[in-house]
Amino acid sequence: METMTFRELVLFCAEFPELLIEFDRLNGTNLSTFDKRKPIESMIDQATGRDEESMKKFVDFVYEFIWMRVPRE
Repeated sequence: METMTFRELVLFCAEFPELLIEFDRLNGTNLSTFDKRKPIESMIDQATGRDEESMKKFVDFVYEFIWMRVPRE
């Protein structure tokens, strides 16, 4: 069985819309609508650092609640 890197795990988790929707709901982020926003909304989020902050929260979530809880071989 091939081992998944942490980066691969984060990208894998980001492919699940249901996970992103619930993450957004619980954390006040907007990752599930990232590619559906109007250009002005996207520019504002980027300028204020909201996109970066949201992604950091998601990466921290994946690390704490998935990566650290998966048994190692």
